[in-house]
Amino acid sequence: MSNSTLDSASLPTTYCVVGAGPLGLIAARAFRRYGIDVELIERNTRVGGIWDIENPGSPMYETCHFITSKEYGGFIGYPMPSAYPDYPSWRQVHEYIENMAVDYGLDQLITFGTEVTDARPVETEAGTYWKVTLDSGEVRDYRGVIYAGGQQWHPFIPDVPGLESFTGRAIHSKDYRSISEFEGKRVLVIGAGNSGVDIAVDAANHAEKAFLSTRRAYHFFPKQIFGIPTPDLLNGKVPLPELPMLGALDPQQQLDLVLATVGDLSRYGLPVPEHPVGSTQAIVSNLVLHCFAHGLLTSKSDVRRISGSTVEFVDGSVEDVDVIVMATGYDIEIPWLADGVVPFVDGHPVFHLGTFVDGASGLYGIGIIHPSAADAWAIFDQLFQLAAADANAVLTGENADNIRRIRDEYRPDLKADFPFLDVRRNANQADLMMLRNVLGELAETYGVVIPSQSDTEFYAEQLVRPVDSAKSA
Repeated sequence: MSNSTLDSASLPTTYCVVGAGPLGLIAARAFRRYGIDVELIERNTRVGGIWDIENPGSPMYETCHFITSKEYGGFIGYPMPSAYPDYPSWRQVHEYIENMAVDYGLDQLITFGTEVTDARPVETEAGTYWKVTLDSGEVRDYRGVIYAGGQQWHPFIPDVPGLESFTGRAIHSKDYRSISEFEGKRVLVIGAGNSGVDIAVDAANHAEKAFLSTRRAYHFFPKQIFGIPTPDLLNGKVPLPELPMLGALDPQQQLDLVLATVGDLSRYGLPVPEHPVGSTQAIVSNLVLHCFAHGLLTSKSDVRRISGSTVEFVDGSVEDVDVIVMATGYDIEIPWLADGVVPFVDGHPVFHLGTFVDGASGLYGIGIIHPSAADAWAIFDQLFQLAAADANAVLTGENADNIRRIRDEYRPDLKADFPFLDVRRNANQADLMMLRNVLGELAETYGVVIPSQSDTEFYAEQLVRPVDSAKSA
């Protein structure tokens, strides 16, 4: 679409953020730090995204807790309340997200109960802007559009021979809510991501019989070691306690120590992984190992076929079940973009550095990659500084040449030749050390201002009420 009659002064200067979950709030706050106007469009009626269990399509379940710790899992410059436990419940995380929106005044920028149905670029001699169509039929003009919809709305269900013949209840994990759904039932959970094992634990404690089927081996970690949240230790955020018996352990030795506390997975009936830690998602759960060790949960191999209520596994064993939960992951969809605007691999969009789309000026993404880090929200924020700096360069010309070089020439391999498994969820997996090196290079070589995870001043001027109010929430 083109329109050559506009000059630069006539182009809109406001950006549209699609989604008011944690990613949308991160994006909006980053843009506002540069003085860039934003409007957030949220199809639901409250802030929170997937963390609001009342949102239609949310994958949240009543027993869900944050998989990363309160100390390092939250927003940059906005700590979770000190009264929260190490691993907050979904209710606490949702409250924290709502408070952040209010404390930074972002709640006043959100249009609720409205869905974006289409977004198209308009090319002019003065530059590109975007026409965004809402479900009401209204069309708004923006300088750019940000996908901030998250990764866990569109379930992926693999082909399972005979699934259509199943006589019980078969659901994707996104549709599971309560332990009451399992009472008196024989439950099979297929897939061992962290939500999969959470749900398997619920089944182990409340169903008549519970099974967990996996097609590959996983590394299992406890949630804490020596009282320290394990993700914080392994990501170098917190040191081991100073005990003579431990000595000075390097990162690999610390990893070996944590794995040794779990021991031989075959004792639990689980397959033993041959791939290195990080090749695919690790499982962080004390409870699932407890359930295996106490006979409350039975490990099964991959499903071969289903016939009626009978499930046959590839090892030849069979089980009759009443409920099947497919904890088989998610794809990402951006339905308001025309086909071909963003390339996709294995159901996941490809954004340069998790942020830009080649050939689509003004289109940005946040939360696209998988960093497998304790501070994922902080990493998403750090990467999104590229989008904020790019938009600022478009509007003011500041650092424009460096930003152009990042978009057009800077092409680091975020996988860094690490032996990630060839599985669907790894399409956008990034090596954490490479990612941190890239962030450092973007700051030092290209002049992009990037905050550290612990930076308490970076967003201080955007606060409309003191950050201490969150600590006492």
